[in-house]
Amino acid sequence: MKNSIKTKKTISIILIAIILLFTTTVYAASDSFKTALSVNNSSVKKGENVVVTISLNNISIESGEKGIGAYTAKLDFDSSVLEYVETKGTENWEAPFYSEKQITGTTNDGNVVNTNQSIGTITFKVKENATLGETTIKLTNFSGSTAETDVSSEDTSIKITVVNSQNGGSSSGNEGQNGGNGSGNTQNGGTGNNGSNEEDIKGGNIPNTGYSNIIIYILISIFTLMAIGFGIRIKLLNKKVSKH
Repeated sequence: MKNSIKTKKTISIILIAIILLFTTTVYAASDSFKTALSVNNSSVKKGENVVVTISLNNISIESGEKGIGAYTAKLDFDSSVLEYVETKGTENWEAPFYSEKQITGTTNDGNVVNTNQSIGTITFKVKENATLGETTIKLTNFSGSTAETDVSSEDTSIKITVVNSQNGGSSSGNEGQNGGNGSGNTQNGGTGNNGSNEEDIKGGNIPNTGYSNIIIYILISIFTLMAIGFGIRIKLLNKKVSKH
């Protein structure tokens, strides 16, 4: 009889434990939130800073204190492109603690939050020898605490593009200078050609030149023909005078 009672009690305790475990699992399954990353500038030069903001969105927590009060996560990024500078907190959150690409943080007052908000910023500097092009900053293994349970979110990432406008500016400047030099060369070439053109004209050869030079040659030819015609007329008049 006693054994029967003990067995019933044991079964009851096991059932209660299973029910509690099941209930806890259901609560954990219903808890969710999303993380997001944003940057102050998606296109940065070498030597410039880029500020990454971490945000919590769509917070739906039923377990614990029905919100997120602390977190831990990892930031993946290319160390040959970016280097860590500093972290800052927000209105409700302490500045994240950063160490070897791991971050942790808590709310200022120890209370949980359940509305969309930014929870901190991390500033990186683009290295002087960084490779140009796109690079990815990724937030992984994010786990938020409800004071009783830990709730994970999906990984999120954002891309930035490293540009070198200084070289681009130098290139444009070089192009402008080269263009200017080209114009100067054209002028110098024009002066040189004028010298050779004069010799060609004296030798009776008209070189193949630009449109403006052709017009000049046509005008010279017209004036030359007019001069020849005028000379012929003078000669004829002189002949008539001498006959009389």
